[in-house]
Amino acid sequence: MAERAERVRRLVDRRGGVANRDVARALGVSAATSHRLLQALVLSGILERLGKGPAARYSLCSLRRRFAREGLDEDRVWTVLSEHISRVRPLAAAELRSLQYAATEVINNAVDHSGGKSLELSLSFGGAGSTTATISDDGVGVFRRLCEDFGFATAQDAIVQLEKGKLTSDPLRHSGEGLFFSSKAVARFRLESQGLAWIVDNVARDSALAPSPVRRGTRVVLEVIAGETPRLEDVFAAYTDPETLRFMKTRATIKLGALGSALISRSEARRIAEGLAKFTHVTLDFSGVEVVGQGFCDELFRVFARAHPETVLGPVGMNETVTFMVGRALAG
Repeated sequence: MAERAERVRRLVDRRGGVANRDVARALGVSAATSHRLLQALVLSGILERLGKGPAARYSLCSLRRRFAREGLDEDRVWTVLSEHISRVRPLAAAELRSLQYAATEVINNAVDHSGGKSLELSLSFGGAGSTTATISDDGVGVFRRLCEDFGFATAQDAIVQLEKGKLTSDPLRHSGEGLFFSSKAVARFRLESQGLAWIVDNVARDSALAPSPVRRGTRVVLEVIAGETPRLEDVFAAYTDPETLRFMKTRATIKLGALGSALISRSEARRIAEGLAKFTHVTLDFSGVEVVGQGFCDELFRVFARAHPETVLGPVGMNETVTFMVGRALAG
């Protein structure tokens, strides 16, 4: 019975969803036997059923839980999450560790900063070994909080600074590393608030902005994928100075600061440069940027660079036009 039940679970996992007749055909058993196997997996919390009768479909059991925010401990939420993962579709140890780091950091931020009444956790299982945890709160909203605390004009400005790391409104309790490393620790990361989403795809090595239906509060989506999720040790090593073991390296996605695919002005360059002096090595990713202006390049690669010689700027992802303009600034 246990062996057959595991075969059913793997079949559901592989196909994403099955009907009773699919299981009967795949296992070579009667419809009655297939039904008993499916019901046992539903009762054990491994599968969930949608619909009734012959039309019913079975899929891996998702999870949705709500918690009162006040006094909530992140490890309590993680225990609920990890136990469900272990029961339904266990993750490899490294992937589970990466998800644990990101999830607990996000939960802690929501508890400490959102000011909301509740936090909602959901978990779903997709194809190709994808496991997605979503953490939502009904608080003030992460981008609005950052704009209020730091005086950023827009949610986009807040994201440009948040992506670099070391941004925190409570430096005595938080280092500003949590969301930065959380965004790098999973295969895909999505932070949504005020109608805007910051998306980090670590499989494609890209970061972008997109519209979001989330207007109030904050929603964070964390996706781990079997064989595609970064190792947590590698993530920290990539941004840590090997001698001091401090967080001294960062990466800035230049297109996040653009309204289109061009950055022309000195003021745009100053927004990109804000906070970079906290680091010794900065990778400036120009992927997706079609045009840069002389003033933008001069402000970033001459004015800022001369004022902060201890910060090394490394431009990457440049097209021919951008390479030429950056080269002119570096030559000056």
